[in-house]
Amino acid sequence: MTERISGVRHPDFFETMADAELTKTGTKVWNILQSRQEYTGTVRIRQKDIAERLGLTESTVSRALDELKDRGLVHPQGAKRGIILINPLFAAYESIAHMANHLADPDTYVWPVTFPTKTIRTRGSDSRSGTGFDPDPDGGEELPLPEEELPMLRLVG
Repeated sequence: MTERISGVRHPDFFETMADAELTKTGTKVWNILQSRQEYTGTVRIRQKDIAERLGLTESTVSRALDELKDRGLVHPQGAKRGIILINPLFAAYESIAHMANHLADPDTYVWPVTFPTKTIRTRGSDSRSGTGFDPDPDGGEELPLPEEELPMLRLVG
């Protein structure tokens, strides 16, 4: 079994996922991919393994992966030899700094995200303000310069 990581995700990750409008099976497959990914979104798992884990047929898992590809959540080229790539905007990272640096890297390919509603719900305020929340508790990578901002999650439509 793959070592599970928790990591951090883009601050708008969970809020935005509500707009994906995934099917029940798509949501289950997405949750498996999220739980088994390595940092930056590489998942080493075969469709057969997902099917066995969820008690589904491989063709059902294939349809769910097509749904995730259509939304832009996984790489549009699909799985290659048991490797699935999660869109870097929805991947897990070691820290906020790691995410910002990875997304700013010109070699990082971020493909379009297309959700049916074509809207993103935004938070009115951040409930972590004024708390002891530390987005980088292990002191990982240096933060980017202040003029570099996290990319906004945008939908293509």
